[in-house]
Amino acid sequence: MTTKGTYITEEAFTYSLEIDYDYYWMDGDHETPPESELEVTEVRLNGMEITSFYMDFLDYQLSDHLNEYAQENKNK
Repeated sequence: MTTKGTYITEEAFTYSLEIDYDYYWMDGDHETPPESELEVTEVRLNGMEITSFYMDFLDYQLSDHLNEYAQENKNK
């Protein structure tokens, strides 16, 4: 199954970071283990597109948190 989502974090009156993503998952069964994949499609900081900067410098810092968020919100 696939879903699209946006993770938003806002620091009071300082910045707003929005990360758009596609999240794919398969729950698995007795023969196939569960699997998932997250693809970041666009990142905006205060409305300005910074996707390349995010991939180069921030992805490794936020990827675990973003994966957890996507998994928790996959059915919403």
